[in-house]
Amino acid sequence: MVLKGLVLLLCVTVVGLAIVGYHPLPEGIGEPHKVQFIVGVSKIFRAFSRLKAYLGYGDRQSNILLLRDSPKTTVPESAAYGALKVTRAEIAGVPVIVYQPKDESTLHPAIVFFHGGGWVLGSPDTYDKTVYLYAVQTRTVVVSVGYRLAPEHPFPAPIQDCLDVTRFVLKHGSEYNIDVSKVGVVGDSAGGNLAAAVALKLTTEKSDLPPLRFQVLHYPALQAFDMRLPSYVDLNESVPILTSNLMGVFYAFYMGLDPQNLTYYSTVINENRHIPPHVRKSAFGEFVNVKHLPAQYQTAHETIPDLSAQYDQHVYEQIKHIITDPLFSPLMALDLAGVPPAFVHVCEFDVLRDDGFLYARRLQNAGVKVHLHFGKGGYHGDISSRMWIVDLHPKSGQVALAGAYAFIDSVLKQ
Repeated sequence: MVLKGLVLLLCVTVVGLAIVGYHPLPEGIGEPHKVQFIVGVSKIFRAFSRLKAYLGYGDRQSNILLLRDSPKTTVPESAAYGALKVTRAEIAGVPVIVYQPKDESTLHPAIVFFHGGGWVLGSPDTYDKTVYLYAVQTRTVVVSVGYRLAPEHPFPAPIQDCLDVTRFVLKHGSEYNIDVSKVGVVGDSAGGNLAAAVALKLTTEKSDLPPLRFQVLHYPALQAFDMRLPSYVDLNESVPILTSNLMGVFYAFYMGLDPQNLTYYSTVINENRHIPPHVRKSAFGEFVNVKHLPAQYQTAHETIPDLSAQYDQHVYEQIKHIITDPLFSPLMALDLAGVPPAFVHVCEFDVLRDDGFLYARRLQNAGVKVHLHFGKGGYHGDISSRMWIVDLHPKSGQVALAGAYAFIDSVLKQ
């Protein structure tokens, strides 16, 4: 009798989780069975967050911090794979994982890698398998950076850590068998933001460091000026791996806004009420003009209220020195000339799709060599899905990575 009761309870639980986790996916998304699993896990966590908030334990937005990594092991998991020497280190006071070819008789090109996670989540360990494969396939030394995270360390702490590590690699890379004349930066999502910002800063500052050779930006987040671009509107809930609402939370954390009022601040940002109309009409507004998007993406198909005229002066006063800072928002840089050649990866089903399109266009207009990779059927996070217990790495991510590896190889041969 007890056994039957347990079986019934298990069946009810499985059915309930299936109902909560199910989400209809848009036509054309690649390998929907894999996406459905990822989305299902995401939706179950969101339901848990709502329940936790209802019971008085935090709010839905701040509960995102529950997804932070557990304590690290002494040795990275990939150290056992055998093809590379994988070690933990500290560079410029920042924890890193270094992936080195075992051949120490020669100097190797290098990548400084910045992980995603909305400047709030993630770590080099989260991306261990992805970065290990990057190092193997590109035959480079990869330094994966454990930059400080918001909300404890908001902007500019994360970008400063990334800059400090990159400068060290460019100056002292020989300590890790690195050819400092062949160094580039790579990042995805928030890490793509950091990679773009590092490339921009090192290009514009005066120093005796060798220049970066390339930048690879996988579905980067490049601005918080306009949170109602067509991709933010149309793809907010269609593939809820990364939503517009969640980006509002990440930006609120990264801006250093009071976590105790996170729901309020993230809502204002998400509704585009954080910037006054006269600023939207400035030169910065032109950088997010939809006319610079591919024709088929210039108009949102969904209709939502335009609340931008109801801007919140209180919020703007707190962020006005950040919102157009190129280190925070590389798309807001007045001049992009001279930055390293770029591989920009955008996904068809990603709220950050338009950020990548706009940045690639501006780079091209500035005379920068750009390879724009459009991930047809792809979705946010598709290069790093291998971090899951089961293999969820989609073909769209594999194709994008292959393109990035080829791009890096071609640049380094020049």
